[in-house]
Amino acid sequence: MEFRGYISLFVFALTIFVIIWGFRESPSSKQSKRKIKLNYATAPILGVLILICTLSIDLGVIYNGVIGTDKIQPYAIIILFMSIAYICLSLDFTGFFEYLALKAIKAAGNSSKKLFFYFFFLSSFLTIFTSNDIVILTITPIIIYFSKYTKVNPIPYLITQFFAANIWSITLYIGNPTNIIVGEAFNLQFIEYSFWMVFPTLVAGISCLLLLWRLFKNKIPKRFEAPELAPNTTLRDKRGAIFNFLILILCLIMLAYGSTIEFPLWIISLFFAIVILSRNLVRDFFNRSNRRNALSKEESIINNSLKRMPWKILPFILGMFIIIEALVETGWIMLISEVFQGLFFNLLFSIIIFTLISALACNLMNNQPMTILFTQILLINSASLSEIMKLGVIFSLIMGSNFGANFTLLGALAGIMWHKILSDKDVKITFKDFAKYGFLITPIVISISCITLFLELMLWF
Repeated sequence: MEFRGYISLFVFALTIFVIIWGFRESPSSKQSKRKIKLNYATAPILGVLILICTLSIDLGVIYNGVIGTDKIQPYAIIILFMSIAYICLSLDFTGFFEYLALKAIKAAGNSSKKLFFYFFFLSSFLTIFTSNDIVILTITPIIIYFSKYTKVNPIPYLITQFFAANIWSITLYIGNPTNIIVGEAFNLQFIEYSFWMVFPTLVAGISCLLLLWRLFKNKIPKRFEAPELAPNTTLRDKRGAIFNFLILILCLIMLAYGSTIEFPLWIISLFFAIVILSRNLVRDFFNRSNRRNALSKEESIINNSLKRMPWKILPFILGMFIIIEALVETGWIMLISEVFQGLFFNLLFSIIIFTLISALACNLMNNQPMTILFTQILLINSASLSEIMKLGVIFSLIMGSNFGANFTLLGALAGIMWHKILSDKDVKITFKDFAKYGFLITPIVISISCITLFLELMLWF
């Protein structure tokens, strides 16, 4: 192994360490006077700079890490994810998601146990058509608000919502950036993806709900006093809610159709994001004109949507793609892939083990770096695998990248965002407490969903 190969491995390990260390910082540490903070956004860029300064990478590696190869195009993954995020955040600003949540509270009829199930189904439904990150950003504050005014313990509802979001995000291609990374690498079609993933996700979701209910049923009171709020009052822009919701549905339909004719999905999502952006610009312009003064930042859809966009994901994903491309160039991925070859001898064993390995690896390096790394490994091994085995391990990686977030709070960016929201709202849940729930439930859910995927493949082939 050349010197630059060891430098590449060192930089990868250092970057992962800094990312995890940044996740473990306490809220008070965020008040640091450092102008540049080392976190999941800055650490990969720092790693790339080290590789450049040590001459460990050239322009070809950087090009492949940004533009990509015939298998993975990082720019397309980022545009697809950010476009969908903008559409969903614009829809959220209209009050649509809060409206649905209050509808669920009203439908529960003061029954805490009914509400437990309603929040699970609401989180599941919204995750299917948006993404786990969007649901966590929107539903978590509502649950905290509800618990504050009803004096109900929020933890059972919050854990249930979080677990649901990270399970049902498997259903559609756009549910998680990790789905897109794997799907783009292996040229999975939008409909083909869901054809294989719907039933394992359904079984995982139902089994998780039953396990969560068994875990929390004695911690949930029978009744609660509902807050005196009418759902309609949350709709800040009713016409916008209808328009944006229809655009989201149309976007999903076109993504499904576009994949069947192999039309680039990132172009479809970008087009509909531009439609939403144009509508938001027109709305803000007329609001400003009618008031004859500057529209406040709180009332501007453009300002609010752009402010809440997950911008830190851009340097995070691009930096990790470049660093892992350096591992590919220096031969490390080839060496690791040879170790993994020993796992692919029995379909059921391979599905279960690879899902578990990838899920646990999420908690060592976070789910997106894990997915990028493991995707490169599978690309090397896939040529020697049978079609049924290839599909099995591809979907195992996707399931593992989503399930991994339910082991510990370090498993995904969603966990970090969720924990930050709780900290900001003075809701306490420690890493240890979360891991206790995760390790009680997630291994069972993984086993059941893996068996479902195995049976699907066996019946089809």
